[in-house]
Amino acid sequence: MKESKKIGQVFLGTGLIALAVSLLITAHQGYDTISTFLLGILNFVELPFWIASLCFNCVVLLIVALLGREELGIGSIINGVGLGLLIGIFEPMLDKVSVHLPFYSWLAIIAAPILFGIGAGIYVSSNKGSAALEALTALIYKRTKLTQKTIRIGLDAAMVLIGFALGASVGLGTLLCIVFIGPIFEATMKFLAAHAPAA
Repeated sequence: MKESKKIGQVFLGTGLIALAVSLLITAHQGYDTISTFLLGILNFVELPFWIASLCFNCVVLLIVALLGREELGIGSIINGVGLGLLIGIFEPMLDKVSVHLPFYSWLAIIAAPILFGIGAGIYVSSNKGSAALEALTALIYKRTKLTQKTIRIGLDAAMVLIGFALGASVGLGTLLCIVFIGPIFEATMKFLAAHAPAA
């Protein structure tokens, strides 16, 4: 796979994840784990969501850079910065659409986990550096005896609980994300691996 194609995967995957997060935010029916955490914090800090997302990714990537730089790559930077910027573009656009489209919230919470899982699979398949939370998971994994699955579940659970405690809503969208993003991500990874051109 050519380098330019891998970078293209990073941008495409990041764009699909940003679209999925924006759909969840504008549907108001529950959010993915990171968004739940950030929306809880935003009950006490007046910032646009996209800036909060950008700050979160930058802080996590900085921590990883200081403690486990090998997990990072050009994709980590593109994803960390691009995700917040794209949410800043998509969210206001979708907010306007949601007012005029019947059943928008239902369509959004169904489409979001699918887009998120596919986007994450495309991004990770590029092998151009871990996204913020994945990099943090890998860092903790290397410094503990816990499995990566256990660490990720713990991080996700902690973010949802903290976000909920700070006033963020947890709803059907949250449940659908927890149930479907993982399997769709795995299926996307397997599909791309099976259709990857021979080296």
